[in-house]
Amino acid sequence: MNLDTFDDPSQIYTARGDEVRSARPLFTGDVFRNVVIPGTQDSGLAIILAHPCSFRGAAGRLSEKVAVCSVRETGRVGNDAWRMGFLNRMPLPDLEGEGHWAAFFDELGRTTTESLLATERLACLSDFGINILQQRLTCHLTRAQIPTRTFNVAFSNTYEEAELLEEWIVVCAQTGMSFGIATEKFEAFMRSGEPSLQTLLLDPQQRSHVRKVCREKAPLLAQEYVDTPRDR
Repeated sequence: MNLDTFDDPSQIYTARGDEVRSARPLFTGDVFRNVVIPGTQDSGLAIILAHPCSFRGAAGRLSEKVAVCSVRETGRVGNDAWRMGFLNRMPLPDLEGEGHWAAFFDELGRTTTESLLATERLACLSDFGINILQQRLTCHLTRAQIPTRTFNVAFSNTYEEAELLEEWIVVCAQTGMSFGIATEKFEAFMRSGEPSLQTLLLDPQQRSHVRKVCREKAPLLAQEYVDTPRDR
């Protein structure tokens, strides 16, 4: 075995604690508190395992349930040891302050998205962290050793889209627009045109263009929302 690992815990997170923004859409690698996983745990920490495409449907609507697994404190495991073993888990060092936590792939199930949205999100993994999560989960299930860079090539367009959606929600929410309406407008915009902006994201060369047009469109839609009469 020669799986990827981290040199510093900060490499595997994009946000922890107060850094986590409520505008961020639910995504693979998000860690939550007080999660019920039927048949696995009555309450406790949990991490989303599912790819966002599997729980986000038309107009950005979330599925009723999402695949997660248990997260709990563990003993210390050296960085090099993660390369060779402990295949049933994902390291989550310093998840809540200094210490050692891990996600356990053999303690998985489905929880409701409603319950996740109602509880505290403790952390969001970085692209590298998500790639490690998927590498280790795949190896646990199949013993196939797929480089994290392969996962990055496959999913980098999804990472880009999630970041754009988060930016979009932040802009639109400043006008009082709900996250749900902002997400719906984002999904419609990304799927418009031929080829669509979502299709263009598959080409790394086109991503700067997609970012530009999304950042131009969000303030316009936000202002349009302000200017449109509505029943108060």
